[in-house]
Amino acid sequence: MSGSAQPDPGPGAPRGGPVRVLIVDDSATFRSALPAVLERAGVRVVATAADGEEAVKAVALLHPDVVLMDVRMPRLDGLLATQRIMARTPVPILLMTARDNLAADVDLGLRALECGALELIPKPDLSDLREGGLLRLVSQLRLLAGVPVISHPRGRRELPPEQAGDSGAHPLLNRPTTFHKRAKRVVGVVASTGGPRALLDLLQGLPSNFPAALVVVQHIDEAFQEGLVRWLEEETPLRVVLAGPDEDLHTGTAYLAPQGRFAEVTARRRIQLGEGRASAGGHCPSGDRLLTSLASAYGAHAIGVVLTGMGNDGAEGLLRLRRAGAHTVAQDETSSVIWGMPRAAVEAGAAERVLPLSEIAPALLGWLA
Repeated sequence: MSGSAQPDPGPGAPRGGPVRVLIVDDSATFRSALPAVLERAGVRVVATAADGEEAVKAVALLHPDVVLMDVRMPRLDGLLATQRIMARTPVPILLMTARDNLAADVDLGLRALECGALELIPKPDLSDLREGGLLRLVSQLRLLAGVPVISHPRGRRELPPEQAGDSGAHPLLNRPTTFHKRAKRVVGVVASTGGPRALLDLLQGLPSNFPAALVVVQHIDEAFQEGLVRWLEEETPLRVVLAGPDEDLHTGTAYLAPQGRFAEVTARRRIQLGEGRASAGGHCPSGDRLLTSLASAYGAHAIGVVLTGMGNDGAEGLLRLRRAGAHTVAQDETSSVIWGMPRAAVEAGAAERVLPLSEIAPALLGWLA
């Protein structure tokens, strides 16, 4: 561990000034170059660590506001480091994954979200970290630094040596074969920051014979979407797929809208993927466009859900659904990583109910009974 910081008085101690960040990466070049870039942008780097073992010790000693950590590292990878940090000294964690080993690293990073990490991003390329990319990274660090986190007990149980080097290996669920028929009901779900973990919790609460289709808009880097689909498919009872053009909707299936395409549902009740670019401050795919299309195609036979995320995507579409007679729900502030999108929906009068994440799946089942 490197850095000249003194031990912090502890979590919850009053402090002002810039966000205090711990950088964890096995690349000496990255550990050397990134702090200077962040410091110029007003972020204080309290220390750097070369692997997960050093990270666990540094968090306990320095109590940073947020940890920026690589997923793939020697000795202790980002998954195991996240487990131990969140079990012993919980702190917001922003994970990075390099693009040269994307498939394995994304799977590992998504597993770490189950253990309490808040977000997964592509590892910044120092040669391309110009103003736009730097502003996004600094904004994410500042945003996550203010997120309250809780202890995750999983990391208190040390993995046996034979499993420590294979922390990304998880068997597929043994699930019964289910016949999926054309869906007469549909649930539209919109999520952003903190969404992958929220989606996992939501879908795990639904049975394999869920009597509706789900269409999901999740704001995420395009490089992660196939890993997200694979992760949700493995860890939930539902069939999870990346939505295709002109695709029928079937019960018990969750369709993830591909990044860079506007996913809507047509009057024939099929998925339509439109080309185009998001407007300034908008998203592609767009939660508003998805939910608005459901209001037209399904009306009162649709359900709208807005989960954790920054901004206001989904609020307008959820309002149109509610006006069409559909049930609508927004995640509550306590269970949201970022209560931005759900708050916008609540303030617009679009949410029929505001529920903790754990109560949304039961509400869906009740409405569809």
